[in-house]
Amino acid sequence: MKTTVKGWVCAASAVILSCSAAFLSGCAGLVSSANSTGNPPSTLVITNVQTGSVTTASSQVLWATNVAANSSVDYGTTLAYGNTTPVDSGMVTSHQATLSGLAAGTTYYYQVNSTDSKGHNGHVGNTFKTAGFSLSGTITPATGGSGPKVMLSGAANATTTANSLGAYTFTGLASGSYTIAPSNTGYTFTPVSQNATVSTVNVTGVNFSANAAPGAPTITTQPVNQTVTTGQTATFTVVAGGTAPLSYQWQKNGGNIAGATSASYTTPVMTTADSGSTFRAVVTNTAGTVTSAAATLTVNAAPVAGIQVGSTSINFGNGVVGSNSSQVLIIRNTGTATLSITQVNASGSGSFSVSGFSLPLNVNGGQQTTITVSFSPTSVGAASGNISIVSNAPTSPTSVGLSGTGIVATLTLGISPTSLSFGNVTTGTSSASQNVTITNTGNSNVTISQVNVSGSGYSFTGSSIPVTLSPAQNSTLAAQFSPAVAGSISGNITIVSNASGSPAAVSLSGTGVVPIQHSVALAWNASTSTVSGYNVYRSTVSGSGYTKLDSSLVSGLTYTDSTVLNTTTYYYVTTAVDSSGTESVYSNEVSAAIP
Repeated sequence: MKTTVKGWVCAASAVILSCSAAFLSGCAGLVSSANSTGNPPSTLVITNVQTGSVTTASSQVLWATNVAANSSVDYGTTLAYGNTTPVDSGMVTSHQATLSGLAAGTTYYYQVNSTDSKGHNGHVGNTFKTAGFSLSGTITPATGGSGPKVMLSGAANATTTANSLGAYTFTGLASGSYTIAPSNTGYTFTPVSQNATVSTVNVTGVNFSANAAPGAPTITTQPVNQTVTTGQTATFTVVAGGTAPLSYQWQKNGGNIAGATSASYTTPVMTTADSGSTFRAVVTNTAGTVTSAAATLTVNAAPVAGIQVGSTSINFGNGVVGSNSSQVLIIRNTGTATLSITQVNASGSGSFSVSGFSLPLNVNGGQQTTITVSFSPTSVGAASGNISIVSNAPTSPTSVGLSGTGIVATLTLGISPTSLSFGNVTTGTSSASQNVTITNTGNSNVTISQVNVSGSGYSFTGSSIPVTLSPAQNSTLAAQFSPAVAGSISGNITIVSNASGSPAAVSLSGTGVVPIQHSVALAWNASTSTVSGYNVYRSTVSGSGYTKLDSSLVSGLTYTDSTVLNTTTYYYVTTAVDSSGTESVYSNEVSAAIP
């Protein structure tokens, strides 16, 4: 800072000024007398002009002279000064004057004056500023108070910036009235500005509250589509940003829903009539309004169990008194909810019963289960009843009619055929099997306890004994004749059971005959080539599968095959073989049928 100093020295002699650049330093005034030779100094020099102990209302002014001189100070807020201290007539070289009644924080112009005993005088001017008052405050909270500009207007204009804690201070203020107003992007302040008067003390506590400038609401999470079942509620939720407080208004199909003023909305119990409705939220604050996307509600019909039985009536027909017959009843769930069967009751004559399940019996949608229905007549005659199925199906209870007739038991077997003839069978061989069918021709189960065969060479195979045949069921026995000796042989198959007429018998007959040995005599024409012999081949299939019969070449033109079997047809060919072992192609084929 450069200080401008003005100095005046009035005398008859020349004037010399020396200036200093230091703040509050004055210029020395030099005064020369008319005759200085051999006399005391004839020049008055003012040096070290400065101020000290500057307060808000006073200041000391200090200076020195090279000769004793008096003291006074001119001062004011302009170069015209306007005020002068009384002249201190004390003749000194170190001078001091006190200026009082000054205004705080104000720049003053001053001029020191000294006159020595010879009438030489000097003047040196300078400036100083009185101490000012401070004005301070805090802006809260710190998030908004950190970094805002604080503007001062009125008796003086200035700008400062609040620190990270929101504190600000203006210093060096003169007395007067001021207006203080903070500003920060994104915030408003309460109050917008304040007036303060600086008089005789520092002013503190000029505080403000920072408020985030309201931001218009925005939708950050849109409500999403909901799917519920009839009888259920649905909840829609929206998430919005923006300056609080936010207000919400939910709408259904574009119309406001009374009382739906929260970020979430839960519907009343829905029906299928509500399916397809749309729901959206309107969010509002002081800065604006935003409407969310619309979410769609789908209301599905509530799952319902359905029941369908395989038959609405079951007829057991005739049932032998004391016996038991059963049928399976299929139960299907034709709905979508789980079918829960809690009761299955059979009513009627007491001949009907149900089994094969445990209660409660649960059947998933689209699935089925079965129960067993039995008829056990206790007396002869028609019987009727009913099955009642209690469930959670809307059509419950479900009924199935039951009927049957009790009859007297009949135990009979049918044997077919009742006799078997095997004809002639070569001894040492076995006949073809012949079947005997045993059928339960009654209305009750028949148990076959024994099957016996008599007669040499007879045997049978079939079901394991004992065996129980239900009505109309049959069993088959396979009989065979294997005579060991020649002659007519008879026998029987005896069937023992609990049927009436037991035991039943099947007569057997056959004749053993001595086997006849057959052979086939073969002859052929000699080869037109020179050969060493012939090979003979046989097959049971015409045209292929030939097997050589001879173990060495046949030298003649005949061969007898004694290894044939009865009831078989054979096919023969021959080949010629020369001395080198080369064999000809097959001859023509001949056949022989063995009886």
